[in-house]
Amino acid sequence: MKKQRALLSLIIILFLTTNTQAQDFDSQLEKLAQGIAVKLDSKGKKKIAVWGFVTENGERTALGNYLTEDFSVYVTNFGEKFEVIDRNHLDILLKEHKLNSEGYIDDNTAKELGKIIAVDAIITGTYTVLNTTVKVRAKVLDTETALQFAANMASLPINEEVASYLGISVNGGNTTNKGFNTSLNSNETINNPETVDPKCKEENFGDLCLFNSTNQKMIVLIRYFRYADTTKNTKIHKTIIINPGETKCVYRFWNREIFYHVANWESFQEDFKGIETYLYNQGYYKFLKDLGELKIETCKSKTFTIK
Repeated sequence: MKKQRALLSLIIILFLTTNTQAQDFDSQLEKLAQGIAVKLDSKGKKKIAVWGFVTENGERTALGNYLTEDFSVYVTNFGEKFEVIDRNHLDILLKEHKLNSEGYIDDNTAKELGKIIAVDAIITGTYTVLNTTVKVRAKVLDTETALQFAANMASLPINEEVASYLGISVNGGNTTNKGFNTSLNSNETINNPETVDPKCKEENFGDLCLFNSTNQKMIVLIRYFRYADTTKNTKIHKTIIINPGETKCVYRFWNREIFYHVANWESFQEDFKGIETYLYNQGYYKFLKDLGELKIETCKSKTFTIK
C-alpha cells in the first residue's frame, strides 16, 4: 500500500512539474505580450499589425510562427485601446500589394503598411534558441517614422513539448519530433514527408535534422543561398551545436543544395580558435570531421547522421 502511495505521489509530482514547465513557457510569452500591450496603450496607438518573430538571421521558421500566433492572441487580449491585425491576414495584404513578407521588416515596408492598411504601429522581433531557454525580443515600430518606440525581452524555458517541436532533447533524453520518427540506418535518411509544414509545396521547402551519433560535442556550419539564382545574392550561414546522442532540426530550408562543415567542439575551440568562418576555410579542412553537400527536397524531412 505504501509503495502504491509513493508511486502515486511520484506520478503527481511529475505531472505537476511538466505542467508547470509548460505554463512557464506560455506565461513568460504572455508577460512579454502584456508588457508590449501596456506600452502601446500608453502611446495611444489604435491599429497594430503583428509582423512576427524571426531568427537572428531573419528566417521565418516553424517556431517563429508558433511564437507569433500565440503572441498575437495574448497582445490582443491585453490591448484595451487598440485593434490587432494578425500575421495570416497581414500575409494576404502583403501579397496583394507585392510587398516582401520574409525576414526582417525594413523602413520602407513599415511605412508602406502604414499607408496601405492604416496601421499605427508594427510589432516585430527576433528569437534565439539557447541550451535551456528561448530568448525572445519584441519591438514596436512607428509606421510614420519606422523608428522603434517600445521594446521588451523574455527568456522562455524549454520544456519537453517545446523541445519536441524544436527537434532537440532535454534532460538527457531522446526526443521524438516531426521528421525524426524512424530508425536511422545511413548517413542520410529521408523520413516522414507527411509531417513537413503543409505550405512546403507552395513555398518549395523541406526540413533537415542532424543526429550526433558520436560521443563528442559537435559544431555544424551550414551554408546555403537564399535564392536559387546564386549570382545575385549572398550566402547565409547557420551554426548548430549538437551534444552527443542529440538531434537538432532546422525547418523550412529551400529546395536546393546546402554545404555543411562538421568539427569536434574541442577542435573548434583550439584549432579553429572559436571562429566560425574558419570552418569553411580550406586551410582548416584538415581539422574538420566531415564536410560535403546535401540536397534539400521539397516536402521531405531529411536526417543526416554525424558518425
